[in-house]
Amino acid sequence: MSRLKVMTVVGTRPEIIRLSRVMTRLDEHTDHTIVHTGQNYDYELNEIFFRDLELRKPDIFLGAAAATAAETIGRIIIEVDKVLEKNTPDALLILGDTNSCLAAIPAKRRKIPIFHMEAGNRCFDFRVPEEINRRIVDHVADINLTYSSIARDYLLREGIPADRIIKTGSPMFEVLNHYRPGIDRSKAVAELKLQPHKYILVSAH
Repeated sequence: MSRLKVMTVVGTRPEIIRLSRVMTRLDEHTDHTIVHTGQNYDYELNEIFFRDLELRKPDIFLGAAAATAAETIGRIIIEVDKVLEKNTPDALLILGDTNSCLAAIPAKRRKIPIFHMEAGNRCFDFRVPEEINRRIVDHVADINLTYSSIARDYLLREGIPADRIIKTGSPMFEVLNHYRPGIDRSKAVAELKLQPHKYILVSAH
């Protein structure tokens, strides 16, 4: 019996981190293809995450980053469509609300089932590009995987059928549990001469 062919599309560092344990399991149990859109300009910027998270390199790198968001989105849709035509997966997995998630558009046109993790998040501000992306992808996806009951309720209110929504919770629980031994061994706090519980870590972009 042939294994299910699953394609995961990523393009940013948060996607790589959150999907790290999911991608590992997909490697074990499916015929799994990892596609990196290059939304964050080049693979080298993300390579440290693949290495530190003990992930294999992506099978396909699209290099879709461009001078404007519109050009990047266009390239992602065009290049992902070419990959889908060549590989024809049984399912597409995407996470979140980045431009890379718009891989859902060519997948839908090719009638490839789409699984969207981190579905249903809302900020209700259409000035935020990610809000536009997540609304499009949630309504295009065949199965929306939400982190919370609140996210599930948002989708139901927007008319998405209950049988297209599954509350899974966040994959970060498994990520943190798996990498905790390495986190505990880390000497970063000492090397930065910080006192435990007396500093604030800020992640911004």
